[in-house]
Amino acid sequence: MLSVLIPTYSINIIPLVKGLSNQCHTAGITYEIIAFDDGSNSETNHINTAINSIPNCIFKAFPTNIGRSAIRNKLAENARYDLLLFIDAGTQVDRVDFIKNYLKIKDKAVVCGGMAASEIAAKKPYKLRWLFTKKREYKTLCSSNFLLKKSVFFENPFDESLTQYGYEDVLFFETLMNKGIKPYFLKNPVIHHAEDDAKTFIIKTELALQNLDFLIQEKKLNPNKQKIPKLHKKLKQLGATNLVSSLWKLSKPLLLLNFNSNYASLFLFDFYRIGYYCRIKKNQDITY
Repeated sequence: MLSVLIPTYSINIIPLVKGLSNQCHTAGITYEIIAFDDGSNSETNHINTAINSIPNCIFKAFPTNIGRSAIRNKLAENARYDLLLFIDAGTQVDRVDFIKNYLKIKDKAVVCGGMAASEIAAKKPYKLRWLFTKKREYKTLCSSNFLLKKSVFFENPFDESLTQYGYEDVLFFETLMNKGIKPYFLKNPVIHHAEDDAKTFIIKTELALQNLDFLIQEKKLNPNKQKIPKLHKKLKQLGATNLVSSLWKLSKPLLLLNFNSNYASLFLFDFYRIGYYCRIKKNQDITY
């Protein structure tokens, strides 16, 4: 029936697994919950081994990091059932009918439940990540919480050429849509824990933009469908990319101060992203 798959990295996921297990049991379905740690080699792995004592639940820690795409593919390869539900570590399930909501529309090829931020606003240095989830991520396709048929997944696995953070989910869903498989949106979100401080979130953002540029160069993503490359194209037509790149470099220390404050601005964060992307395209100071 249902395989719940949780990729994790140095996060205590016992509360998440227990909550999902209780809901599956209450729903009266055949299920399993599989969680793989992607080579964190952290003390948290010793805590998570307790998952193996929960009925129908498996935890395994990989000795080396294989990447966000590969770990999701490994989870699917180990799944026994025909429905796959991917849930990210670092989230929590607040709805008592979370599993039942998915089961009501299990005949859909792909269903995205979405992600929401905690109602309680995070404080610095976590405010930026909380704001981004609350204002942006809740309305985008993401791999943090989605259900699909195993047959669909194996015809369209995650691209393992991506080994660092970012855009693996964008590529995954765009590949599906290019084949005429349109994800169904269900208001059934998980709650994201704003555990990335501003420094960590900015590092992840930069890695994601590097991945974006790589995918465009490899012609795996259409730049005309992506917000940042579309904006870069307009700036280039105006002859303004060098100006934006220089402004980004000059203002970076002040931007980082803002991101680490209780007054973190998504407008400034957007400027940071396009500025960094302009630096990538200009190939100055940044190599990868």
